Amino acid sequence: MKYQNILFDIDNTLINSADLIAKLLKEGAVREGVDMPIEEYRKRIGQPGEMILREFGVQNWQNVLARYLIEFNENMNEITYFVGVEQMLDDLLAMNLTVGVVTSKDRVQFDKEVSHFPIIAKMPIVTTADLTKNPKPSGEPITYTLERFNLARERTLYVGDSIFDMQASKNAGVDFVVAKWGALPNVDFNNAKYQAKTPNDIVESVKYLV
Repeated sequence: MKYQNILFDIDNTLINSADLIAKLLKEGAVREGVDMPIEEYRKRIGQPGEMILREFGVQNWQNVLARYLIEFNENMNEITYFVGVEQMLDDLLAMNLTVGVVTSKDRVQFDKEVSHFPIIAKMPIVTTADLTKNPKPSGEPITYTLERFNLARERTLYVGDSIFDMQASKNAGVDFVVAKWGALPNVDFNNAKYQAKTPNDIVESVKYLV
């Protein structure tokens, strides 16, 4: 097989969390006197919450994120794996592939937010945003992962749903797969190496690419 290592984004790639994240960040910003359309938050999901809030001029972004963590946990019942994701991960592991996540969540967010998703929480490779100086769309998080876990760049795929994921892949020099099931419909992903309409498309692609 051409690819031995499959790395994933989390939000709206593995779990359907982007709408809830956008909603909670917007509500927190409004409490701080900053009111931006929900669409502006949604299309920025894939970047750290701090970066989004600071871009919109939220001064007390730390307070917003602290309450966001509490409210996210209270609304975990709204979030599930996308259909087919659990089977995809099982199939990839059964093929003896290395599977992990590279996320814009920091470690505190990761531990709290994925506690209900044990397949993600127990992955042997987890790179959170606080492990590198620059988060996605910088290539640093993916490059850090390659170096930390001795993964061959040319044998690694990164799977994500946002333009920031695609840019991070390009900047790190790894091939990118867009998870169309979680991506916004109006985003141009023509520069993606592969486009997967379903999680099983990734399994089939990896299986037959040589």
